[in-house]
Amino acid sequence: MNRTKSKPNTDVCADCGASDPTWTSVNRGILLCVQCCCIHRDLGRHISQVKSLQHSHWSNSLLSLVQTLNNSGVNNIWEHQLLENSFKLNKRKPVPKDSLDVKAEFIKAKHKHCAFVFRPNNEDGLLCVENELGKQLHASVRTNNLETSFRFLIQGADPNYFHDEKGSTPLHVAAKKNQILQAELLIVYGADPTYPDVHGNTPIDYAKAKGHKELMNRLIECKYDVTDKFSNYLCHRKPDHQNGVHLLIPQNFPPSNPIVINKLKRLPNHLFEELAMDVYDEIDRREIEAIWLSSSDSVKLNALPFLPVDPTLSTTRNQSRQKLGKFSSPELKALVYDILIDGQRRQNASEKESLMAKGISIPKMRDYSHISDDDPVYDSVASDDDYAVVAGAEQTDDSMDDRDSVKKSTSDSSQSESKDSVVDLDGLTQKLQKSDSTISTLKQEVSNLRAVIEKLHTENYELRTRLSQAGTNSVTSFNGDSGCSSLDGFLMVKYFVSQEQQPLNGPIPGFPDLRSGRKSQRPLSMFETREGLKTTNWQDLKNKMKQTDQIRTTTSLYNNSSQIEQVIQQCTEQITKSIQQLIQCIQGSDRENCLLYADKVRYAVTHLSAIIPEDNKGETVRRLLESVSQMQVSCSSLQTASKNNDEQQIVNINNSIRNSAYAIAKETKQIVTAYTTR
Repeated sequence: MNRTKSKPNTDVCADCGASDPTWTSVNRGILLCVQCCCIHRDLGRHISQVKSLQHSHWSNSLLSLVQTLNNSGVNNIWEHQLLENSFKLNKRKPVPKDSLDVKAEFIKAKHKHCAFVFRPNNEDGLLCVENELGKQLHASVRTNNLETSFRFLIQGADPNYFHDEKGSTPLHVAAKKNQILQAELLIVYGADPTYPDVHGNTPIDYAKAKGHKELMNRLIECKYDVTDKFSNYLCHRKPDHQNGVHLLIPQNFPPSNPIVINKLKRLPNHLFEELAMDVYDEIDRREIEAIWLSSSDSVKLNALPFLPVDPTLSTTRNQSRQKLGKFSSPELKALVYDILIDGQRRQNASEKESLMAKGISIPKMRDYSHISDDDPVYDSVASDDDYAVVAGAEQTDDSMDDRDSVKKSTSDSSQSESKDSVVDLDGLTQKLQKSDSTISTLKQEVSNLRAVIEKLHTENYELRTRLSQAGTNSVTSFNGDSGCSSLDGFLMVKYFVSQEQQPLNGPIPGFPDLRSGRKSQRPLSMFETREGLKTTNWQDLKNKMKQTDQIRTTTSLYNNSSQIEQVIQQCTEQITKSIQQLIQCIQGSDRENCLLYADKVRYAVTHLSAIIPEDNKGETVRRLLESVSQMQVSCSSLQTASKNNDEQQIVNINNSIRNSAYAIAKETKQIVTAYTTR
């Protein structure tokens, strides 16, 4: 049967199809069974706002909204891709008999990741799509088509979208047209009933002007939703907004802790609102938890001891939200009471500033001398970006410690202070013990490292002494040239010094067996050989190198032009000479000029690569240029290390420069060999 023609069964759980659902997800517009509701609670209120159909407090318009959405089949919007492409997605909707793990996997994909929701085409850009969805929502809320507005909100429409041409938000339009359910839907998704339009009027003003009394009262309730939740938590009743009572604070409540009140006063407005919203979520969690535990069919399911993590909030704020779950009922009530007191102060300051801005004189009914004009205004939307450090004298304290100390107010100040002092003393004692243990461990590691350093210094001194005794003339001449006077000589010495192994075809006459002589002193530079390299047959050594060279070309890569050969020979000599100067520079005290010699090497290598035809430039040239770049970076780092006198870093960088020099010489020799063969 075609999906659009089939009538969905709305009296079952929307996620697994179980009968007689007793819970609902308000912002999802669906009914839920107990098991699926258990998974929705784990997702968090920022994803699914669950309420009990039988025991939770409902306003008439909100309950009517959920019933209308569920009866109109909005669950098909959440499962659009699943219904259209179930075979391609390889997904199956769970049934009531499936395990919680199977249901949890499906519910997370459906509601947390919104994997089955139809997404509009965003080829024109995300901003264009958001603007288009906002305009469509702006036009839809004036009608009774609740499902269409719901679809726009799911696809990403902003409930507070400000229409530039109309000069208003969707909630202004719904208030003018007396669309109570549309307004309720917008508020569920975060619409602000106090947001002004281009004329400075709020949706409440338009509902009042049009005579829509029921909608006006509901918008006022939504405006004071946070403080109403706090008042009901303390007094078990809500303020009478119709008679102008918007804040209800118990009069017989124990006095507040002055320290906590002072810290609350120093909180900036956005941090104060974030604290209030976190406490609001915690109270809502406890109310749902009480209903959950009282249900006979939910005893075997897990409880929710604290607020789930909201990835859109900072880590610090998520930790603070979870710590609220450890508060006892008196502690949480004391915190709520302090928030109401300070919230009233901030609202009075805001009203005073607003009246003064309009030029209206204020009756001297109470003393506002202790309130500064710079006090934050409690009428803006809080930011979830980060938690700043409290301004003023407490800026040096950790922000989470401030929030924790603010939240730890109790009903009786004297008993609270003694109790907190004992708890703080125990906590500090444990922290000190842990710190002492950590310090002891670190001291032991430091002593071990010092012993290793002293041992290395001793070995280094012994090795230098042995090297000085061996003399500085241990490097013999190869075929009449010194070991660093030619490119081949440089490669030969570096090859046997770095590899520390004899050639594949056996030992070379005149050279010691390097595998049996590993205990001999390592040379200080790539040009110095080991002890015992006194006499060498250069021609045999060169033949052995050619036999073991892995990269060998049997045909010439370039044209046999005598002029180009001459230029290549000049570049090769310049590269060899510059490398020699660079190595001498890094071995001496004048290391700051190493970058100059590295530039000379780069110039010669660039000249050499430039005369090679483009068709013959292969991996060898690419590796050559990479080695030059690496050498320049190392030389720049060496200058910095020399200024900082970091000996260990200087040694490491010198080794890196030597390796780059050896790689440059090796690649240059391959180019020369490939060009001169045949």
